[in-house]
Amino acid sequence: MNTLSSLSVFFPAYNEAKNIRETVLRGKEAARKAAVRYELIVVNDGSSDGTREIVDALVREDPEHVRAVHHAKNLGYGAALKSGIAAARHDWVFFTDADLQFDLEELSLLAAHAGEHPVVIGHRAPRRDPFMRLVNAFGWNVLNRFLFGLKVKDIDCAFKLFERRLVEHLPLKAEGAMLSAELLIRLSRQGIAMKEVPVTHLPRKAGSPTGAKLSVIARAFREMAFLFGTELGSKEVREFFKFGGVGVVNTAIDLGFYVILTRLLFFGNDLVLAKGLSYMVGTVFSFVANRVFTFGIKRPVHPLEIGRFYVSVALALLINTGSTYLFINAFHFYDLLSAFLATICTILWNFTSLKFWVYDKVPAYQKAPARRIPEKI
Repeated sequence: MNTLSSLSVFFPAYNEAKNIRETVLRGKEAARKAAVRYELIVVNDGSSDGTREIVDALVREDPEHVRAVHHAKNLGYGAALKSGIAAARHDWVFFTDADLQFDLEELSLLAAHAGEHPVVIGHRAPRRDPFMRLVNAFGWNVLNRFLFGLKVKDIDCAFKLFERRLVEHLPLKAEGAMLSAELLIRLSRQGIAMKEVPVTHLPRKAGSPTGAKLSVIARAFREMAFLFGTELGSKEVREFFKFGGVGVVNTAIDLGFYVILTRLLFFGNDLVLAKGLSYMVGTVFSFVANRVFTFGIKRPVHPLEIGRFYVSVALALLINTGSTYLFINAFHFYDLLSAFLATICTILWNFTSLKFWVYDKVPAYQKAPARRIPEKI
């Protein structure tokens, strides 16, 4: 077993009066085995059930190893994590929840990898939660992978060990349940190697979980949306969302111009021509809006880009009709399902072709020629 030089263990706790004494006692034993020097910190997040009084008594019993941080009111799980990190004084920081759903002796499993990995995180194997919480957790992990590229098995597993120098100055923004994910996202963006270790997850013995409250879930999604809009969000996914927004506006322009031509002007007897004209107006908007808004291109437009764009539009039409025919006749799908799948294929083609071909690079002959430096005579 790898013995840590010094270790700060902290427990976020909200209304854990029935668990907190046993949690601290088990934590002391586990920390004593894992590190030469250790401290335990209970972050009492505005509890109203007597947790504070029990924690203060534990501090009085062993002031050398037990400390307390009290929030005057409940600030949320993320705020408790930030307080614990800020209060830590030793080289390594470990945190876990105060609800006794983890075997604290397994801290040694994480410490065994600390010599090679500055971040060691647990993943529950298996996770002892109700079915709907498992479904929610799966969706949460998928969303974080999609929006932020975070490739971790169990993002919110509250069994994590860090070198303190890596986390003490992180500019963490979240205050709620999103903070655990934000912590890992920021570390992964720095190229920090993370080791994942399976840990035992136990059923809750006492107290009530708060993670399933609608207010907690809503706050987590608000913070996720906020962080996605920062530098942490995947550039490609942000571009795809912008592309979708341009598509919605483009459709409205297409249909609106068609109504104007057929209802207010003189195209009422030539609906096909009217639709063709309205579609062309929509493509002009799509070209400009995606170029400037979606992909942020500021250089002057080159004729080659326009040519590529309309080749892409023509190919999109072939992909749409061809894939519809394929789904209906080769796979025998229902026609509406076939049309839906063909639309998805077309959207993916449009986005990919715009990003990697139409607007990809400045053509070689558009670049300014290199200036020749006259030779000295």
